[in-house]
Amino acid sequence: TMECKNCLTQLAEDDNFCKNCGAKIVKQELTFGYLANEATERFFNFENNLLARTIKDMTLQPRTVIDSYINGVRKKHVNVVSYLAFALTLSGIQIFLMRKVFPANMDVTWMNQQNNPMLEDMSFMDNIWEFQSIFYVFMMPLYALLAKVIFFNYKKYTYLHHLVISTYTQAHLSILLFLPAIIALIFDVNFLKMTYFFSMPIMVIFNAYVYKRLYQINLKKIILKTFLFMFMFGVIYIGFMMLFFIYLFISGKINFEEFLEAERAKQAVSYMASSVINWTS
Repeated sequence: TMECKNCLTQLAEDDNFCKNCGAKIVKQELTFGYLANEATERFFNFENNLLARTIKDMTLQPRTVIDSYINGVRKKHVNVVSYLAFALTLSGIQIFLMRKVFPANMDVTWMNQQNNPMLEDMSFMDNIWEFQSIFYVFMMPLYALLAKVIFFNYKKYTYLHHLVISTYTQAHLSILLFLPAIIALIFDVNFLKMTYFFSMPIMVIFNAYVYKRLYQINLKKIILKTFLFMFMFGVIYIGFMMLFFIYLFISGKINFEEFLEAERAKQAVSYMASSVINWTS
């Protein structure tokens, strides 16, 4: 006889799984070949691997993943908390690479903000990245609340259900966009440009796609609700960023006097430019 190394239950020699905890019985010695085979099985087998299957199904049939979890199914896909944890891990790796390996890809001069002390020397962006994971997690309840309000005339999902929907959806977007972001960094593509012109449109489209599948509504309705969501989120986001700026000023992370001087300098340049244009015309 032998015992399970996880729960110490007595097992028969021919058992492949523990009858108590369900863990797989590993009888093979640890070798490089075994590690390579396990990695391949774990990350690239779409039929047997929960993570690979969840990524595939969230892309092609998100309703199956989300409704299954809401209805109590736990063995077919990665649960929502683990999926979020995986997304946060990838996001952390991406931010580390952006800040430490590819800092030039975070250049903001194309935004005509080079005289803004909030962005000078990337200090402002460093503050953003420092709190990025916290922002990411706390945005889920907001997404869920907005979705519940926008779909108020549909009683299919509760607020808690919407929290599951938003978490699965946003985590999946982070996972999907991880590889394109890394490729963009390698090929010296400005990350902020990629975010504005590639990632954000995909996020809007995918969110609309998920809710269209979940509610089975027509294209016109989902477009109207998507624009309503974007408007409401934009208003809340502006207010939130204003509070964040106030926090940065109060905490001393941004020098208020430098900020005002930069704004005056920018206004002076704009005034001079408009005067020259008026004079030459």
